[in-house]
Amino acid sequence: MANKKVEIMIDDVRLVAELYVDDAPIICNMILNNPGQRAIIQHAKLNGQLFFGTLPYACGFENQCRGGDLKTFDLAYYPPRNQLCFLYGVGTDEPLPISRIGRIVEGMEAMQVVGIKNWLKQGSMMTITGEVE
Repeated sequence: MANKKVEIMIDDVRLVAELYVDDAPIICNMILNNPGQRAIIQHAKLNGQLFFGTLPYACGFENQCRGGDLKTFDLAYYPPRNQLCFLYGVGTDEPLPISRIGRIVEGMEAMQVVGIKNWLKQGSMMTITGEVE
């Protein structure tokens, strides 16, 4: 199965993420099969330039790496807290595991603005719109 793209809106900002369906099939398919899912954005202030939305997807780790190994614009899922995580800049040397599930491929600069905005005042609304070409 090939990678698939999904559109994610955060307030009026459009992001497109490429999901690594082969590497994290359970998590990616939960996202792809549940369009319209919404979450309030929070900033992970102790984990560098990272924000997240909590989703109702309980699952285990897939394509596991250390949180500190994430790269800017990686998309990750943290199963213990059901968090879809967006690294928009520099992370920390986080030793805890996380699932690397994709990468933002459109809207990177706008995502950085979302990150800074939610650092200052959390509460943007994320909507997973659905799969795109």
